[in-house]
Amino acid sequence: MSFIRGKRVSRLCSLLRHSILVLLVVISPLCHGEEAGSSNVHIGLVLHQYESRLKRWEKEVETRFVKAQANDRQHLEIQLHAIQDRLQDTKRSYQEYIEDLTKRIAQLESIWGQVSDELLSLTQQALANGDTQQVERLLHQMETQAANADKVTAEVSYQRCQIAKDEIRFRQASTLCQRAVQLAPDRTDYLSELADLSHSLGEYEKAVKYYELALANDLELFGKNHPSVAINRNNLGAAWDSLSQYKKAIDYYEKALASDLKAYGEDHPNVAIDRNNLGMAWHALGEYKKAIAYLEQALVSDLKTYGEDDPQVATYRNNLGGAWYALGEYKKASPYLKQALAGFEKALGTNHPNTRGVRANYQQLLADIQAKEDK
Repeated sequence: MSFIRGKRVSRLCSLLRHSILVLLVVISPLCHGEEAGSSNVHIGLVLHQYESRLKRWEKEVETRFVKAQANDRQHLEIQLHAIQDRLQDTKRSYQEYIEDLTKRIAQLESIWGQVSDELLSLTQQALANGDTQQVERLLHQMETQAANADKVTAEVSYQRCQIAKDEIRFRQASTLCQRAVQLAPDRTDYLSELADLSHSLGEYEKAVKYYELALANDLELFGKNHPSVAINRNNLGAAWDSLSQYKKAIDYYEKALASDLKAYGEDHPNVAIDRNNLGMAWHALGEYKKAIAYLEQALVSDLKTYGEDDPQVATYRNNLGGAWYALGEYKKASPYLKQALAGFEKALGTNHPNTRGVRANYQQLLADIQAKEDK
């Protein structure tokens, strides 16, 4: 049976036959709105353009995947999963994209005074307009006229990394981000981004290394109960989880949960993510009752936050159904999987990979119930 685990970076992994289990990693807190700090730059890309672009990329990657050699397929599959993850809830992923782009535009002001004001403003506007070719030209000019070469080159590399990541070019993004980290190893945002990219590329040991460095930086800067520290702990737990080091993962997830509960209270989405991840780690260890306790709390919380029809709610129902299934409690599993399937069909359509995976889960469950009754 396949499960779905839960970015705060969505990750797919197979636990049982046909199962989608989604582990949730967490992105750093982002600015809100469509204006970038004092730069007051308006973001030009609207929702339908964002969705059309993702669908075009999905078709392109699917076509390349069919024609690819075996050694290229794994990377293309990673790209395809990333695109489909964004398409799972386009409105939410679009908002995250706008928030992230707004943050990046404002972040360019960290090199204010190192390059001309005009060049900085032109680069911010080109980013907001989505004119990546113009951005690249302007970033090159920044490097050539920089007063503090290392600081500016690090930020330029990071901005180029973000553009490559937006376009699902993860390998190139990782190389660019590594350059930024080498030039500015004290920048937690650079380290966290490199760790996320390493995780996305399946380079889990590298992800652990960079998440640990980011965590150490944030602990020194903020102390143990800051939300950024909780994010790094959750993501470090996710990296250990991907290495099948579940007890190490649980230790980090528990610390992230304790911190997020203090920061946000019971019903915040980050708290639900922490609990989902704890549930999935306990599930992997065969501790199904512990898994169910955390998964039930995650579901109750996100029902309050998002309502019945959100894909995240469907995800948690699928995971909870899978935990009851693992206990052999098929009739308790059935309503969760049935509701998860209905939720994904409504939100994503009948042919989305998550919908197909949950449908396979539910069909397998019904077959097992029938086989049990026939004995």
